[in-house]
Amino acid sequence: MNFTVSKDNFSNLLYLASTIVERRNTMPILANVNIQAKGKSVSVSATDLEISLLGSAPAKVDKPGSLTVGAKVFYDIVRELPEQDISIKEGASGRLEIKSGNSLFKINGTSSDEFPSLVGCSLKDAVSVEASKLYEMFDKTSFAVSTDETRYNINGVNIEMVDGQGEKSSKKSKSNTIRFVSTDGHRLAMIDRPAEGIKVDSSVIVPRKGISELKKVLESNDGSAKISFNEGFFTVQSGSVTVGVRLVDGQFPDYNQVIPKEVKTTINVSKNDFLASIKRVSLVTADKSRTVRFGISGNTMTLTSSSPEYGEAKEVVEVQKDGDDIEIGFSARYVIDLLGAMSSSENVTINLNGELGPGMFMGDDEKYKAIVMPMRFDKD
Repeated sequence: MNFTVSKDNFSNLLYLASTIVERRNTMPILANVNIQAKGKSVSVSATDLEISLLGSAPAKVDKPGSLTVGAKVFYDIVRELPEQDISIKEGASGRLEIKSGNSLFKINGTSSDEFPSLVGCSLKDAVSVEASKLYEMFDKTSFAVSTDETRYNINGVNIEMVDGQGEKSSKKSKSNTIRFVSTDGHRLAMIDRPAEGIKVDSSVIVPRKGISELKKVLESNDGSAKISFNEGFFTVQSGSVTVGVRLVDGQFPDYNQVIPKEVKTTINVSKNDFLASIKRVSLVTADKSRTVRFGISGNTMTLTSSSPEYGEAKEVVEVQKDGDDIEIGFSARYVIDLLGAMSSSENVTINLNGELGPGMFMGDDEKYKAIVMPMRFDKD
């Protein structure tokens, strides 16, 4: 194997591959990336058997071949090389020689015959979608995914089809909307977008680690991507990179039970003012949940917090209120996360149903909403 490749293209592929591999694994080969040169390109593949990546970059191939090398050390070397083309060839005893400018490295490699077959990279019955829309849907829901490994059925984003009224579609109803939902039991994020030809026969759950990898390959794509749901995998092809993610084998909970059916208080507030205020007030909180009290009366919302360790804080924010006055507690961390996801919104609407009911937060996009369960606090 002997080829020359641009540093930028190759380094990006190795970065994506290096975040997938598992260095602590019962199969040492899974800590490697597989490099294959043939034709006019070089391909990079990596897998942890749950997520697989296959990407390619243009290259001048003088001698075709393949070899696997440690993903981390290979990426670290390529990343630090000068900004010019890199010459790579297989040397004696399966060592990989890497040369660029005055730099020369020789690292140990392993035969590609030992590398497992990639799973989940098939694009059977694929459809094209706008890459930025797919990235947005994952970005606006991934913050609410559970990190509790014992609750595997909420360790990802649920994807399903809904009808024009937002109800889960059946075989008799016409599906024209795709919905992404996530929850950790304390908060929920949900976004609807036009399906554009996407079909999901039943609800599927894309796991948290897979979402992180998918966002990386979608983030810089201003064009279209291809997606496929096939044989227990969600597969995305974005540019020259294909990522296959094994779906979670579980049933997502009925999230409709926590969506408020009644609203007693509605508040409209500037998102930037609200976000800045809650960040400041939460600075003196000491508990893990960082509870902040929301006191809504008239056209003002008073945010207060206190802790024996640091003291107390208070801020008053102007709002437009419709309905009952209310005092309720929320986790500042949860509210800050969801406001960050509403990056393009100028205003936020909060619907409340009493001090024990969940709060529903919406920005300028009516098809995106986040729900946060209230926190109990001792009343003065």
